Amino acid sequence: MTLIANPIYDVVFKYLMENNKVAKLLLSDLTGLDIVSLELQPQEYTARPETTSVIIYRMDFKAKVKDKHGNLKLVLIEIQKAKFFTDIIRFRKYLGEQYAHPSNVIEKDNKKVGIPIITIYFIGYKLDSNIEVPIIRVARQILDNTTKEVLDVRDDFIESLTHDSIIVQTPLLKSKRRNDIEVALSIFDESKGHELSIDEEQYPPKYRDVIRLLNKAIVDSEIRKQMELEDEIIEEFRIWERTQMELKEMVKQKEEELEQERQRAEQERLAKEQKEKELEYERQRAEQKEKELEEERQRLIGVIKSMRESGLSVEQIAIITKMDSHVIKKIIENK
Repeated sequence: MTLIANPIYDVVFKYLMENNKVAKLLLSDLTGLDIVSLELQPQEYTARPETTSVIIYRMDFKAKVKDKHGNLKLVLIEIQKAKFFTDIIRFRKYLGEQYAHPSNVIEKDNKKVGIPIITIYFIGYKLDSNIEVPIIRVARQILDNTTKEVLDVRDDFIESLTHDSIIVQTPLLKSKRRNDIEVALSIFDESKGHELSIDEEQYPPKYRDVIRLLNKAIVDSEIRKQMELEDEIIEEFRIWERTQMELKEMVKQKEEELEQERQRAEQERLAKEQKEKELEYERQRAEQKEKELEEERQRLIGVIKSMRESGLSVEQIAIITKMDSHVIKKIIENK
């Protein structure tokens, strides 16, 4: 058994890919390109959340590749490696920078054209769509829109504005080893720590340099120190992530409580308005009743006075109206 450093760590991955022979071998098999030469670009890019450290690691290679006709062309191979689910806008932003960067433009036939770009994403999580495939290739096709015929052409305009992608879901590499490249990348083990123990004889012979390089890395004190630092960063990020989730949950709970309070207040307001409407209705009914009673009283007074003017006595009016004679007297006397 051979002890090797786990390339899931950025520092080990960098150490591995800085070896031109190993990088050329892995990238050739991943992309399917006949890579003649490979040049690691000097700049490295990282992305940082506001309160934590590096979570995305990036490398760029310029590769001279030979096409099926034997022609050489320059291709930019961009690698982004993420341990956690991150906002894809970060990937898009970096890709946009690569498209716009002057160094990725060449002169061809007296005009400037963009170098074709291939993006490779090593992600330490599974895609939301649950595609159980460890290495996914997103390949362009140039089609006749009407006949749907695939056009076997390459055009600078298309090459400058579109690109192919490869997505490596590292958590799935252990369970599926269907060809040499899947076996080769199966050492990217999310579940293990700094060290892996593998049977070198079970590893594809052409990738033995990968194993030997990683075996050297495990005894490098500086690489070990950097791996420990990455562990701290990852733990820091996980704490930050948990804190953010807890804060979001607290905010969500508070918002729900405030919404419930708002709804209760609204219900109380509506109930109060309804009560006020009912009281107003009752007041209006009482006023209407009072008005009707007053009208009836005035009508009765008028009738009594008319009866008296017609010559009926108080006693006769009392008998007809069934009212007390003293009340009738007071009405007649306007008292």
